[in-house]
Amino acid sequence: MKKINLDSNEKIEKISGKLKVLQNNQLPKFGIDAFLIANFIDKSKSQRLLLADFGAGTGIIGLLYAIENPGKVFLIENNSQLSQLEEKTVGLNDLKKRVTVINQDINNLDGTFQLNSLDAIVSNPPYFDSPNYSKKNLSKERSHARHEENFDLAVLVSQSKKFLKSKGKLYFIYRAERIADFIDLLIKNGFGISKMRFVYGKKNTGAKLVLVKAIKQGSNAKINIEKPMIIFNERNEYTKELQNILHDNKYFFYVIQTADNYLYAGTSDDVNRRFATHQAKKGAKFTRAAIRHPLKLVYQEEFSSKSEALSFEAKFKHLSRIEKERYIGL
Repeated sequence: MKKINLDSNEKIEKISGKLKVLQNNQLPKFGIDAFLIANFIDKSKSQRLLLADFGAGTGIIGLLYAIENPGKVFLIENNSQLSQLEEKTVGLNDLKKRVTVINQDINNLDGTFQLNSLDAIVSNPPYFDSPNYSKKNLSKERSHARHEENFDLAVLVSQSKKFLKSKGKLYFIYRAERIADFIDLLIKNGFGISKMRFVYGKKNTGAKLVLVKAIKQGSNAKINIEKPMIIFNERNEYTKELQNILHDNKYFFYVIQTADNYLYAGTSDDVNRRFATHQAKKGAKFTRAAIRHPLKLVYQEEFSSKSEALSFEAKFKHLSRIEKERYIGL
């Protein structure tokens, strides 16, 4: 990955060790929605597939797709500052051969794409009505990203109808309470819904959002209603599924001191659960022996990925006993 010069308001967000995305405090930022819709897109091994992200923002949806699939991606964004940010991000990730940034209004793409030329279109369209949106302290740029002003669902559907191939796929996320609106809009434009998934904040609450896949000229498509997606568990933590989607799979390095004074090192995504397994003599062969017990968890350290934690574990095991004790503070 290339080095770039950052402006004072810019920062780099690292995602899963595979992707770096630039964000600017004065511009719209990506949120959970972007990860949900990116995860919802069907995978493809085709290098010829053409996918466009309409209203790309930071570009994260198209970029998440690009790092997992070989096709070409177009990031369409009307805001020139966001487009410049996307250009930096694409260069930072060495994706210029497959990802193209286009600074253009969604309503004016006739000179950008040929009719019926795209295999897929994805979008996280604005889904707040301007008069009803209560947060008035947003900058003009950030406000446009949330309000249905220059780009709404009707524009997304009509432009998708124009530029998608026959049987091309449209993916988007929208407010669940507006389901009647978008179903009517899709049908009127010749789309058939083939897949939907409702998103809930917690179990036993109403759906907040819905993920939708629609097929151009697919009026005979059967709708697959996928299992609900739950954001938070009963402890107000992200569910395991959401952690996976967010690439937030933090991993831990830990050290256990045994009764006979050995230091056992390991890694896990849940140290408490893993330590309980060791205590029950069901963990590693080394800690099953009665002579090792009782065990004491003396150290743990968080890493951003499993590979990083495993790499550090290997280095730690090559340290001398004195070096190990110094590192973990014994």
